[in-house]
Amino acid sequence: MFFVVASLIVAIAGSMVTIKTLVGYNQLSLWLKFSVAGLVVVGWLAPILTHFLRRGYEFLGVAYPYIYNFLYLLFGLAFILLILILVRDFIWVGGWKLSRLWSDSQFLDPYNPRLIVRANLLFVVLSMVFCGWAVWEAVKIPDVKTVSFSSEKLDREYRLVMLSDLHINRTSSLSRLDDIVARTNALKPEAIFLVGDIVDDKTKSLEPQMQVLRKLSAPLGVYIVTGNHELYSGLDLWLRNFRRMGWNVLINQGQHLNGTKLYVGGVPDLNTAMSPFFKLDFAKTFKGSRKNDYKILLSHYPDLEKYGPADYDLQLSGHTHGGQIFPFHYLSWKANKYLAGAYRVDNHDLYVSRGTGYWGPPLRLFAPSEITEIILQPSKK
Repeated sequence: MFFVVASLIVAIAGSMVTIKTLVGYNQLSLWLKFSVAGLVVVGWLAPILTHFLRRGYEFLGVAYPYIYNFLYLLFGLAFILLILILVRDFIWVGGWKLSRLWSDSQFLDPYNPRLIVRANLLFVVLSMVFCGWAVWEAVKIPDVKTVSFSSEKLDREYRLVMLSDLHINRTSSLSRLDDIVARTNALKPEAIFLVGDIVDDKTKSLEPQMQVLRKLSAPLGVYIVTGNHELYSGLDLWLRNFRRMGWNVLINQGQHLNGTKLYVGGVPDLNTAMSPFFKLDFAKTFKGSRKNDYKILLSHYPDLEKYGPADYDLQLSGHTHGGQIFPFHYLSWKANKYLAGAYRVDNHDLYVSRGTGYWGPPLRLFAPSEITEIILQPSKK
């Protein structure tokens, strides 16, 4: 209910501003004004419409993914358009008023209806260009991003891979998932870490997608911690499903990677921490580790400083998507403290992935997805 109410408030505000700007200051025909207004409203209502669309999945059949993606594409276009016209009008009106201090010229008058129509058309086209680019960035196979960390505790080089925030739902492309799995396995990692929000739908709806993910392979195993979207999609069933797939589910527990000096532990997402079973417990997570082990913590949420002592060497997290669609970068950074990339926090390293998939609209703007290759190297004493 909170999601619906919040989305409705955003939709009303976004629609009002966009419609007023596009058709409120010109002499366009009434049918064109209503057509533009209708598309804008549908675009801003897309998150709510897709939320209820799932209930009609069986009825819609093969048309469902096309309708789902079209609605979210409209939403992304409406959002990008709103941001661009707000920035445009701030610069345009401010600059014009400033120029009036030394000139009476009417050139580029922002209150000229004919200029407004031309400017609006230009920015609609520009929004489409940005939207097309953002769609490509979202749906293409993520590039491999290689990051390195070193420690005196390491006895040799280790090659690992992290995947995060795939947000697989019933519309997710099987061929894209297959390519992601193939690119991951081609890196020949010794272990694969999945750090939450891997799925975003019910277990019964994702059997084909899970058959593809079963192909993930590493000699030391596949390890997973849950995110907030596993909780929304039926956490208990997903935990059982992950275990049936042969993955090592880490909920306040950890284990040595067989025959190595690596110990990997995992904690649940903070959204599940209200349950005693899912309460963050770092002592329990690393109970089986040895003093000279190189300890890796898997946590979907990156900012854990206030929840316990950092008695580990490397933390791997996701959740932020790197902002996914600019200018959400700033909001995501403020909400999570760490946006994307490598950080040094107290006495451990932290790496936050921008994610391997996307959530909501199939768009990524100035926040490319990634498959993260992690190289651990021994440092000289």
